[in-house]
Amino acid sequence: MTGGNNICINMFKMMQLNPEKEWKILNYEMFENKPDKAPFPKFVVKRREFLLYAQCLLSDYEVADSKEEKEIFGAAYMEIMGWYFTEDL
Repeated sequence: MTGGNNICINMFKMMQLNPEKEWKILNYEMFENKPDKAPFPKFVVKRREFLLYAQCLLSDYEVADSKEEKEIFGAAYMEIMGWYFTEDL
């Protein structure tokens, strides 16, 4: 594991993920917070790709069997959502 991944996992351990709340955020961002015009600009497409990846990670988090898997998927989910909300694409 790289140093960055360890930081994400340590941050995840400090913050507990609430899947119900996160699904509400994802649903809002996917279905309500979108441009009216198509085709979407390139930066919007990239952000929406982050959302699709985040949905996969959150689903994996919910079905993970072990604590270690939950930590990995949870940390990856939080990192992707961090990119979604902060990256300047």
